[in-house]
Amino acid sequence: MAPRLSTRRFVLRNALVWILMVAILVVVPGQLERWLSVEISRVIGWPLACGVWVVAVEREWQARFGPFARFGFQLLLWLSAALCAVWLSDQLQPR
Repeated sequence: MAPRLSTRRFVLRNALVWILMVAILVVVPGQLERWLSVEISRVIGWPLACGVWVVAVEREWQARFGPFARFGFQLLLWLSAALCAVWLSDQLQPR
């Protein structure tokens, strides 16, 4: 029973970190847009969002998955976070 709880906790923690990444990728460029282009602002948001990921969940990913599986899964998660953030940013822009 403990491994199942651990898996649930792992998935929940990843979901929360993913949501936080999306929020960072929406808020940081929105705040920096006054001084920098949106493209540069998004580039600045990436290390912040990735840093949160690394601090919060990377160690558990390393314990659960090998490097190639981790790369593939995280690439999908990070791209989905970026695409979601871009979509949200576009939706929140005044027209």
